[in-house]
Amino acid sequence: MTVTEQPSGVEATIASGQLPTVRPAAPTNLLAKDRYLSDEFAMAELTKMWSRVWQIACMDADIPNVGDYYEYRIGRESVLVVRETDDSVRAYHNVCQHRGRPIKQGRGNAQQLQCPYHGWTWKLDGTIAQVPERQEFCPFGDRDVSLREVRVEAWEQFIFINLDPDAGPLLEYLGDIPRRVAPYKLSRQYKWWSRSTVVPVNWKIALDAFQEDYHARYIHPETNSFADYTDNPIELIGDHSMLAARFGMPDRLLEQAPDMEETLEAMQWTFDAFGEDTAMIAALRQMDLPDGAPLRDVLLPIIKGGMAQVGIDITELSDTQVVDDYEWFIFPNIQIHTLAFGSWMFRMRPNGVDPASMIFDMWYLHKVPESMDMPPSAANIDVEQGGSCGAVMDQDFANIVIQQQGLHSSGFQGFRISAMETRISHMNDTLDRYLES
Repeated sequence: MTVTEQPSGVEATIASGQLPTVRPAAPTNLLAKDRYLSDEFAMAELTKMWSRVWQIACMDADIPNVGDYYEYRIGRESVLVVRETDDSVRAYHNVCQHRGRPIKQGRGNAQQLQCPYHGWTWKLDGTIAQVPERQEFCPFGDRDVSLREVRVEAWEQFIFINLDPDAGPLLEYLGDIPRRVAPYKLSRQYKWWSRSTVVPVNWKIALDAFQEDYHARYIHPETNSFADYTDNPIELIGDHSMLAARFGMPDRLLEQAPDMEETLEAMQWTFDAFGEDTAMIAALRQMDLPDGAPLRDVLLPIIKGGMAQVGIDITELSDTQVVDDYEWFIFPNIQIHTLAFGSWMFRMRPNGVDPASMIFDMWYLHKVPESMDMPPSAANIDVEQGGSCGAVMDQDFANIVIQQQGLHSSGFQGFRISAMETRISHMNDTLDRYLES
C-alpha cells in the first residue's frame, strides 16, 4: 500500500487556499559589507562554493538537436553542455587539451567539437577524433586527451552542472523543492523570452533584491495598488527558500486606497513591462468594477476560466497558488516566480572574477496545453549594459547600481536584516557553510 504524505504546517494552510504570515526571526548581527566588495571573498566563493554546487546551465530546449551545444560560464570556468544523442546530454570543461584555448563560445551546432586554433577535434562523446600531424608529438594515448567531463543532471526542463565530480545527486541537493513546485508543471512550459545583461554590481546585491519584497512599494510603486507587500510569508526549505506575494489587493500600508481605474492601469503597466498578455485586464475592464471591489475574489474565476479556455490544466494549484506570486529560491543563484500562466526565472552569477560585475539572465516561460507540442525556445538576446530589460527590471537595476556604490561609504558598517529579509541571511549562512568546509 502506498501512503501519501500529507502536507503539514504552513504548507497545509497554503494547500487549503490561504496564505498565512509565517516568517523566521530576524538575525541579530550585521551582515558584513566586505562580502560584497572584497576580491578575496569573491575568489573564496569561486573556489569553495561555485566549484561544488549544482547550478542551472541551460534548459533542455536550448539544445534540442544532436550536436547542439551551449556554453555556460561561471567565474573563470567555461562549461560546454552538448546534446550527444537524442536521449543523452554531456558536459565538458570547455578547453582544448592541446594549448588551453576554449573550444566553442556561445551556442551552436556541430557534429564534432573542433578547436579553431590548431584543429584538434573531438567527437560529441568527448573522445579525440583528430590531432593534425599527431606524429610530431611525443606518443600519448587517446584517453590522455579526452575532454574532461563535468557532472550533468536534469530536473524538469533544467540542465544542471556541477564542477565537483564527487557531488551528491541533484535531486538530493534540491531537497523538497521539486515536490513543492510540481503542481506548476514546469516541464510543460516553454521559454518565450530570454535576455542577459551585465550589471556593475556584486552578484549577491542583485540576488538580495529578489530575496525580499520589502523594497517593492518604493522601487516599484506602480504595483502597490494590486500587490500587498505586508506580512508576506517566508519559508526556509533546506538550503533553499520560498516567499509569496499576495496579488489582487492593495498594499495595506497605502494611506489611501486606489480607485479601480488606477489599479487596472497599474496592472496593465506591469504586465506590459514583462511582455505578458493583458487579456485578463481587458476582461476586468469590461466588468466595470466599482472602487473598493474585492479584486482578488474576481481574479480567481477569471484566471481559472482563461486557463481552461486555452486547455491548460491548473486544477492541482490551490486558490492562492492560482492568484499569487510564489518566489522559489534555489541556492545559490536561481529565483523562479511561479504563476498560474507560467514562470519568470532569474539567474545571477559573477562576471569573471570582478566582485563588482555580474551577469543577470532573465527567462520568461509560458504553459503549453498537454495536447500541443512544445514551441521552440526563444533565442537569447544580450542586452548592452544599461540597456532596457523591461520597465520593472530597469527599476531594479538602476537601484542596485547606486546601492553598490553606497557600500564603499565609511559611514556604512554592514547590512541590518529584518524578518522580511531573512532569505538573505539564510542564503549567506548557507554560503558560509561552503566557505568553512
